Amino acid sequence: MRAEGYGVESICRVLREQGWQIAARTFRSWKRPGRHVAARTVSDVHDVDAVRGTAWSTKDDTDDVVARKLTPQGSYGRRKMTAYLRRTTGADASAGSVDRALAP
Repeated sequence: MRAEGYGVESICRVLREQGWQIAARTFRSWKRPGRHVAARTVSDVHDVDAVRGTAWSTKDDTDDVVARKLTPQGSYGRRKMTAYLRRTTGADASAGSVDRALAP
């Protein structure tokens, strides 16, 4: 966006108008070179993807409309979903990350 003449502050202002509260300082610290992503963040992303892949199924219609449907596993709670993910996808799913994935 810099090549098109937009600065961080103007982009953040537009995002604030749309309801996203992002400060320019937050963006700059996120964009900083050499920034390391926490291991918890990475594991949470994997668990969120696993929970969403387990809880929802998608079906393409003939009209290029994607329909999402809740699977029976989608009604599982934290304990049951954690046990299910450990059985099916791997033993690294933690109860805390599954709980954060199921949070609204």
